[in-house]
Parts: sequence; C-alpha cells; structure tokens
Amino acid sequence: MEQASSIADLIRMRMDGDVTGLCRATRSETHDVSLYATILLGSSTGPPEAVEALFACLRQRGEPHPGLRWQAAKALGKLRERRAVPELLRLLVEERHSREQLDRPACDALAAIGGPEAVSGLLDVLDQVTTDRPGYTAALVLDALARMRPPEAVTPLLALLWHHLPDHAERVVRTLGAIGDPRAGSALLVLAHAPASGTRLRRAAVTALHALPDAAWPPARRYPSAEPLLYEAQRDPDPETARLATALLSRTEDGRNHLLDVLRAASRSPHHPECPPHAVAAVCAHVAEAPDLFAVPDPGEYHALLRHHLRESAVPTVRRTAALALSAYAGAEAGEALLEALSDALISDAVADLIARLPGPPLQELLELLTGGDGTVTQQRGAARALGGIGHAGAAQALLTVLENGMAPTAVRTAAADALGALRRTEAAAPLAALAEDEEQPGTLRARAVRALGLIGAPDTLPVVLACARSRHEAVRAQAVPALSGFPVAEAVKALGEFVTHSTKPHGTEPDVARAAVHALGLIGAPALPVLVALADGVDNLSEDLSDRLVATLAARPEAGATAVLGRLAAAPPARTATDAAVGQERLAASRPVREAASAALTERGTSECLTPLTSLLGPGSWSGAHEAAVRALLKIGTAEAHERVLAYCRTMTYLYDWHVEALDAVAEARAVRLGP
Repeated sequence: MEQASSIADLIRMRMDGDVTGLCRATRSETHDVSLYATILLGSSTGPPEAVEALFACLRQRGEPHPGLRWQAAKALGKLRERRAVPELLRLLVEERHSREQLDRPACDALAAIGGPEAVSGLLDVLDQVTTDRPGYTAALVLDALARMRPPEAVTPLLALLWHHLPDHAERVVRTLGAIGDPRAGSALLVLAHAPASGTRLRRAAVTALHALPDAAWPPARRYPSAEPLLYEAQRDPDPETARLATALLSRTEDGRNHLLDVLRAASRSPHHPECPPHAVAAVCAHVAEAPDLFAVPDPGEYHALLRHHLRESAVPTVRRTAALALSAYAGAEAGEALLEALSDALISDAVADLIARLPGPPLQELLELLTGGDGTVTQQRGAARALGGIGHAGAAQALLTVLENGMAPTAVRTAAADALGALRRTEAAAPLAALAEDEEQPGTLRARAVRALGLIGAPDTLPVVLACARSRHEAVRAQAVPALSGFPVAEAVKALGEFVTHSTKPHGTEPDVARAAVHALGLIGAPALPVLVALADGVDNLSEDLSDRLVATLAARPEAGATAVLGRLAAAPPARTATDAAVGQERLAASRPVREAASAALTERGTSECLTPLTSLLGPGSWSGAHEAAVRALLKIGTAEAHERVLAYCRTMTYLYDWHVEALDAVAEARAVRLGP
C-alpha cells in the first residue's frame, strides 16, 4: 500500500481520487503529510472513511502535530457533517482556553453546517462566554450566528442585549440585523432613540432596522409608535445615522409628515435644535433620491419650502441639497428658482448642472442671462455652464460672442470656452485656437481654450495645441498635454511620448504633466501602443508613480503587443543597487513596484497568450503575492496545458495554503475527479 511521504504524493492521491490513501496519510508521523492530508479530505464528497479519519484527528489530545485539529474542524465544516456538531461545541466549551485556540475554526465550521442543534449549542456557548469571559469567543459566536441567520436566535439575542450592555451590544445588534427578523424591530428602535446608546450603537441599530423586511415596517408597537423613536436618530450628529433614519421615516405617511415638519420648522427658525442643518440636508437629499415617495395631490408647500431653503439657508450643504430636491421633485417648475440660485457662488456650478438636466430646460432665459448684461458674473458663468451641459447647438453663437468679447469678465469667457468644448462645435475651433495662442490673454482663459480644442479635435488646430503644450505658462501646459488625446495621430502621440521621457531629466517635464501625458496616450488607444511599448523599455528611469500609470495604461490595451510587454516586465529579475552591478553589465532591471504592477495586470487578463508569462510568475524569483494571482489566472484560461502547469507548480510546494487547495479542486473538477462516491 502506497505511503505518502511528501506533498507531491498527496497531490497525486488527490488527483487520482484516492480517499483511502489520504485517510491513511492523516495518521502519518510526518507533520506536513498528516496536516495537508487532513486539509485535502475537506474536498471529498464525505465518504464514511474520510469522515472517520477527520473525527480521529479532531479528537486527538495532546497531539504532536500543531494545527491538525484546527484543519480537521475546518474540513468537517466544509463537508457540512452534522455529526460533528457535538464535538465542535465541546471544543468551544471545554477547550477555548487551550493553547490551540480552536474557537475560530469551530465557529466557522458550525456556521457552515448550520441546523437547529448548531444554533442551540452556539446560543448556550454564548450565554456562558458572556458570563465568564466576554470578548473574543463571544464575538466569534455572534459572527457565526449572523452568517446562519436563524430566526430562533432572536429572542435569546434580545435577552442577551439587555443583560450584557454595553460589552457586546453593537455586535449583537449587527447579528440581529443580519437575521432581519421583525421581532427585533422594537428593541432596535429603542436603541436608535436612546441618547445613552452612543454614536456607534445608534448607527448600528438604524442600519439593522434597514435590514427588516419592507412588509414588516413599521415594527408593531403600542406606544410610542416607530416614527417618534426615529426622531432623535434623524437629527443625530452622525450624518450617516441621520441619513438612514430619514430613509426609514420616509417609508410611512406619519414619517413623511415628520420630515415635512422638519423642513417647516427649519424655515421658521433656522437654529431650531430639533431641525439642525444636517437633518434638513438629509431630508432634502432623500426627497431628491426618491421624489415619488413624497408625491401629494398639491405639492405647492413642498415646492415653497424647498425654494425657501435654497434661497435662505445659511449652510451651503442645505442650499445644494435643496436645489437637488427641487429639481427632482418639481421638474420643469424648478427652473425659475434654480435660475435665481445661479447667483450663489458656492453652489452655482451644481445648480447649473441641475438646470441642464431639467425636462425642457429654460434655454431662452439662460441665453438672456449670458448676454443680456443684467446678470452677475456668477450668474453668467453658471448660465454658460448650463448651456454647455444642455448641448443645444443654438447656444454656440451666443457663447462665441461672449468668448470673443475682450471686455467680458475672464471668468465668464472661461465658462464660455468650457461650454463650447462641451458642445464640440467645429465652428468654435478657430476662435478658440486664436485665443489659446494669444499670449496677451490671461493664462487661465488660454488654458480653458486649449482644453476645449482637445474636446473638439479639429485636425487643423493640432499645431496650436502642440505649441501650447510647450508653453512657458504652467496652467496652459497643464491643459494642453491632456488635450492632445483628442488628436489620435502620430505627431501628437510622439509629442506625448517625449513629455514622458523628458520627465527623467533635470528640469524636465513636471510630474503632473508627465502623468497627464501617459493618461492621454491611454485615451488615444491603439495608435499610441508603439510609443507605450517604447516607454516600457525605459521604465526603470521613470518615477514609481509614473511607471505604475504606464503599466496601468498598458493593462487597458487588449493587443498582444501589450500582453508581451507586461509579461517581460513581470518576469524581469529584481532590481539591484548600483553597487551590485559590475562594470560593463546591462542596465539595472525593473524595480519591484513595476514587476508587481505588471504581474497584477497580467493576471487580470487571463488569456491564452498569457500562458507562458503567467507560468514565469510561478518561479522562485517572483514577488510575494504573484503566485496566487498567476495560478488563478491560469485556472481562468482553463486549458489542459494551463491545468498541468498549475499542478506542476503545486507539486513543488513545501506547504499548502487554502488557495492551493482551491486550485487543486478546480483542476479535479475539470477532470471529473471525485474524492469519494
């Protein structure tokens, strides 16, 4: 009878479906053999001999092989062997203080097995450990119950909640939330209401309330009802608690009436303690998120309150969320109030974007604001932005008029340039180009003009954009280099590559501009691939951040050439210091960060042409973490050759992690090999 003497022998048994051999190996005097045989039996179909072998490992006392009982418990959980429940519970009760610390595998296994016996046993253990040793074991048991979600645990958990506050309250609440039983609703409401609960516990309670079934909302209570118990949470200083409580209140008519009262009270008294600004903002945000919930036959009061907060609130967040709510709730009727709010410098851009998304946006009014001369600078800026967002071609002439008006404020002309770029009108290219190359104009205006040229992409403006990319004005350069991505031609690609290369020289390209050049090459796509490949050959000379961006850009390309470059970078030997390189030797190899980034990108591809470079990542010189990613990518390829390479790698191991076992299971499944009947 064959005796396993190494991991390679165990892998051969696994791939042969040899349950008997693995059972025999669990009794080996060699630590690694017995340990990994136990792990591999967890992948069996649960034949009696495998289960008995695992029970034998689990019951060992003073066993000479540390970890064997841990792995036996995990394997029995993986097999969902119900007969193991009493043994696992005994480990929790009798041996939780032992050196082996088997609490975690026992709890994990019980959660995987499930069933009434496991639930009852875990609740008994929980009662004991919260009495004599609160902490680690109690947390593990509660996490196990949260995964099992047993309704029968609700009543005991509620009792535990009141008896052992505050030691385990937050985790018990999270467990109740995971179970999602309506019977917990009343207790969770009380915790959400009580100021003594503390910020974290109140948030956990409100989060758990969200997990209750919609049909069971609100939880049945005599007095007070659910809604008043959420008032405190709705104005809780923690914004997330306030947001969640607002969403819960919006589920019922009484709750929505309270939210309306919050808007009313805040409009009468902005400093009212029961309607602080963040609570008002939470109401507005939820109206914007779910306007249909607040639909009423006569929405006039809602409109008026939202307009009031948009106009009068001293808090920008409230004004911004009120604008969002008004646009979502009132639709086209919000146009007048939003046009007025364009004068609010702190929220003007956000309001302009909302106006652009209105059904039937007020195009004529925006044009009048832009060109009529009565609007403030902020309003004109906002009007230009909104016109660009609307995308109406008829606005181009008005925007061009503003752009070419040298007497107009720079901020308004800048917004007009942005809008013309958004419209992508070719007739705007020539005026924008003239503005971009006019060094007498403000740098900010020239920068936005060249950005717009990149969005339009008119071929005859490329020389202007190239000249601006080499401008002495930093703001102009910063916009011109990204703008080159709008010109997918050889001249632009070459210039972008030079910007990246020159970043390695003293007083060369600024880091931000070099990063923008790499990003632009990625946006250009296939025409830029030869330059990206050439840059990868000199990746050692680039900064770490820039090299990572270069690798990410190559990773986004599906071409075989990009795959080949990633494979070459990933398989490069580790970098050496200058003192390690002898005279006459070649340039130093790629740095560790580049190898890691290239390896990660390569494993994400998982295509057949990656087979060889992925296999090279399994060698001893690869960076930590590359092996698992490479194995998973080979499994994704899924060919017989890829599977054989995974097996060849696993046979060389001196230890097996969980992902090794998962890989063996995947190959066995593909080959229809079963461990058991």
